[in-house]
Amino acid sequence: MLRIALLNLQDSDASVALTGLGTVRQIDSLDDIRIATDHLAVLINCDPATNNAPVEVPASLAEIPFIVVINKDQPIPTFSGMNHVDEFVAFDDLSTTACHWRLRTLVERYEQPLVLQSRHTPERQLLQKITSYVTNWIIVKDLKHRFVFVSTDFVETVGLPMESIIGKNDLEIGTDPEAVLGNPDTGWLGFWAQDDAVIAAGVAVSEENQDWRAFSLNRRYKRTVRVPLRNAKGDIYALLISSVDITDRVLAERNLQARNTMLRRVTEEKRKAEQHQLIAEDAISAKNKFLAAASHDLRQPLHALGLFLTVLDRRVSSQDDREVLDKIRLSSEALNALFNSLLDISRLDAGVVEVALENFHVSQLLISIRDEFKQLGADKNIDVSVDLCDAVVHTDPILLSRILRNLLQNAITHTQEGSVDVNCRKSSGKLHIEIADTGPGIPKDEHETVFTEYYQLDNNQARATKGLGLGLAIVSRLARLLDVDIQLDSEVGKGSRFTVSVALGSSQQIKDKSPSLDYWKLSGHHILIVDDEPDIREGLKLVLDAFNCSSTVAESAQQAFEILAPSDTPPDVMIVDYRL
Repeated sequence: MLRIALLNLQDSDASVALTGLGTVRQIDSLDDIRIATDHLAVLINCDPATNNAPVEVPASLAEIPFIVVINKDQPIPTFSGMNHVDEFVAFDDLSTTACHWRLRTLVERYEQPLVLQSRHTPERQLLQKITSYVTNWIIVKDLKHRFVFVSTDFVETVGLPMESIIGKNDLEIGTDPEAVLGNPDTGWLGFWAQDDAVIAAGVAVSEENQDWRAFSLNRRYKRTVRVPLRNAKGDIYALLISSVDITDRVLAERNLQARNTMLRRVTEEKRKAEQHQLIAEDAISAKNKFLAAASHDLRQPLHALGLFLTVLDRRVSSQDDREVLDKIRLSSEALNALFNSLLDISRLDAGVVEVALENFHVSQLLISIRDEFKQLGADKNIDVSVDLCDAVVHTDPILLSRILRNLLQNAITHTQEGSVDVNCRKSSGKLHIEIADTGPGIPKDEHETVFTEYYQLDNNQARATKGLGLGLAIVSRLARLLDVDIQLDSEVGKGSRFTVSVALGSSQQIKDKSPSLDYWKLSGHHILIVDDEPDIREGLKLVLDAFNCSSTVAESAQQAFEILAPSDTPPDVMIVDYRL
């Protein structure tokens, strides 16, 4: 039964006409608002024959249906002050069954705005159309857990016709009872308990269920949102449920998390590796700087050893003793070569080798190389020839000399018979110096490798020393330092050719140098030796004494002045430690 309030309807016929519809109560004005809010409908008379004008309806009464009663032949009036009008009813129709049905339906729509039970209502058709294009479960339940509306995706998941779902609850459509009613052993509350909790609280709730097994053989992940639906009066009349399968997202997030964890681990390992590499590089740099700084001191004992061997060579006469001395000399020379290579590569790596570019005649360098290596080649019965071209080049003469000497030494060392030839040719503004040998050759796949440190080809040669494999590594570093090009052309069994390409210079820019002194005999001359190493002073003095020289030794310039002060005759030659 409805509760109805009548405003400006004082005719007793109106009350009688509505008696069958519900409880009717007359009110004189909307000032009796507390009375009006107890009722579910308010009827206002809008008969132009009456003197009472329509009253503005306050917004606070928006949840109550308002019906305007007019005469049957009266046009429908307009209202500027009234917030809303729900229905117009002719006064003569108040007592009809049709009018009562219209009023009852109007009130019921205020109590439950969505009319979804019938498939033909506009609301149901619109909602069904919208939800047919989404993959979420869209569900509307009444307060007794009965389905009022479900989306197409839910129908397809359940596997029942729409007619078999609407009006039924979860248990009646075959949902797992444990999922619906819960399980105290596992702590799962169940769908209904969750629905009831949201209805009781009256607040929307979102949750993620990571063990969803309803209508699924496999474990799924669902995010569910429950929203209580309220009518105009604020009463909850239904529950809207939206549930979306987030299994793919959860698995993707887990995979992403696993990848991120792995990435963090790899990053940490990379950081540690870089840290270890930095420590190793610092250690190598410190070693190189130490060797570069200490190279002079490290060479001194070997230099002194060479001097003493030279003196001893003039004093040994026995053939047996000379054979032993020759072996000692070979070992000393091998040790000196190894030490020089190691110290040179360390100085290059430490970046302490300075470059002094100048223009000079390359013939001077080639003559020096020819005189040095012709005898070395003769010792192995190898013919060493050097083409003495008179081209002018622009580079560091000392470092270029070291490159050519290393290449010649390498060629003679690896050549057992035949020849080693040095030739020059000009092309494209450069002088190309070629060192060709008749050695065993180098495989093509090793052409780059031979320039790396400590690498040696296994050529099965019996040598006094195989070295450290640093000769070509030093050549490569010096070439980069001088910005000169090194080319290798070699095949196994056909020998090797190294080509050094140096920029041509200008003869007009060659610096004037003092003319070289003619060769003269040391015998009978007074020579001053200044060196801070006692072994060097003593060894060099013994060598010069063997050449019948008069020598004076000092460990510093100050001491030399003190020794020479009593004599008015200066020394003929001074041999002074360069570092002093």
